[in-house]
Amino acid sequence: MKVDMKELVFTGSFRVEMMARSVDAISDNEIVVSNRYSLISPGTELALFTGTHVGFTDPEITWARYPIKPGYASLGEVIATGPNVKTCAPGDILFHYGTHADISIIKEGQDLCFTVPSGCDAQKALFTRFGQISYTAVAASQKTGAVLVLGGGIIGNLCAQLFAIRTGRQVIVADLSNERLALIAQYGLQTINTASEDLGKRLAALTDGKGVDTIVEATGVPDLVRVALQQVNPHGEVILLGSTRGKVELDVYKLIHRKYVALIGAHENRYPKFGGAESQYGFGCAVIDALTRGALKVDDFLTDHIRPDQADRAYHWLLEDKDHHLGIVIHWEDKE
Repeated sequence: MKVDMKELVFTGSFRVEMMARSVDAISDNEIVVSNRYSLISPGTELALFTGTHVGFTDPEITWARYPIKPGYASLGEVIATGPNVKTCAPGDILFHYGTHADISIIKEGQDLCFTVPSGCDAQKALFTRFGQISYTAVAASQKTGAVLVLGGGIIGNLCAQLFAIRTGRQVIVADLSNERLALIAQYGLQTINTASEDLGKRLAALTDGKGVDTIVEATGVPDLVRVALQQVNPHGEVILLGSTRGKVELDVYKLIHRKYVALIGAHENRYPKFGGAESQYGFGCAVIDALTRGALKVDDFLTDHIRPDQADRAYHWLLEDKDHHLGIVIHWEDKE
């Protein structure tokens, strides 16, 4: 089976192009998906689009080199499968970690993909990827006290919701944006606007002086790692969920050693791709279940709907007005 596809490619900083290619045949364990939608990542993709991702200057991160095929949240209908495929069949709706393309080819047992139940809204299911990433921090936490999430973007918002859903702990979100914090408040979580409120004083007030045992850094802003270590309780934990965009200078003795604080890396690869509940696949299944039940709220993240040829405009929206452009959905059935 020959497969022709069109896909978005970053050919250089601030340059995105639509390119065509063909695959002569699929292997016995491959799945061909005709994509309906893909979702732009406002963090990683924007860093790759602008050339600011730390990987461009790190010789060990070899994938951060142009040309780059962006995207890792796509959904569509299975149109063909190899003879050895067991997990899905033509006609199934599949969420997968494919790039921005009209057609994706997925390797069963190697690439993560999830059959979307009929009760789950297809566009909401696109947020499974961000939910799975956010779940990493919830799974990594070893404490039981209050939680502070630094950053109210998609990742921070979903992380806060998942902490509340899965643990029942008090959850507080801090951000500079009133718009982002308003979304958090809608879900019954507490908020702090660090542009107008003193973080330490508000934490003390909200926790009756107990402070927080867990702080999740969900923005990638280097300076916030130090803020997190300063604000967390002694014997607490700081979980690095956001990919830090630059170097961090720390007084390790004062902020970690003397406070007995655990500094935890929560990159998604902390957990195996496949396996039981403690795996990337297990986290993804839990997120889809929460989306289907309506426990995890993502409606307000769906802010923009574009054609593939409008992608350049969309990345500039994220660069120039990130508070009002959260979830940008590319419609592949409306491509030109």
